[in-house]
Amino acid sequence: MREIEIKAKVADKPGLLQALKTAGIPLSEPITQHDCVWGLIGVDGGENSNHAPWLRVRTEFKQGKTRYIFTLKKSVTNQLDSIEHETEVSNPEETAKIIEHSGFEPYSDTTKIRQKAQIGGVEVCVDTVEDLGDFIEAEKLTSDDADYDVVVKELWNLLKSFGVKREDEVTEGYDVMARRKMGLDT
Repeated sequence: MREIEIKAKVADKPGLLQALKTAGIPLSEPITQHDCVWGLIGVDGGENSNHAPWLRVRTEFKQGKTRYIFTLKKSVTNQLDSIEHETEVSNPEETAKIIEHSGFEPYSDTTKIRQKAQIGGVEVCVDTVEDLGDFIEAEKLTSDDADYDVVVKELWNLLKSFGVKREDEVTEGYDVMARRKMGLDT
């Protein structure tokens, strides 16, 4: 499965939430997601030419329940266009040990509060990311051979209908942005 997404910085979260409400788009209750990401030793995550696999263990807190999701991502054209496979795991500590013994090293550790909505085949996420601020994402799961430009155009048309501007686009993952903010990547 391939996930193609777009992302934008949100300057006025209350205004965005009102635009979604006015459009009749109900958002989920807030979900807290803590993501630990691993990369191959010596591989820079900020390069769009990087097509190495990245592994993530997500701890998700939702309505008093905790679950752990193990994910593999591998970029196709850029950081927001990835082949993605994931499965729920019962023991995140053992999963982390398996990852590290497989030649991966810790890359990032981020936490966000997410609210989601499903609009047709598109998932919209409104995120508040610790130390980074507010964002909106639109993502679509596609076949591996989907036309990237066609999907991105569809996603931008959707976000524009809620007042999101293309000039607010962000082309990096939260993990890369967090590392840059900490001065770990250039």
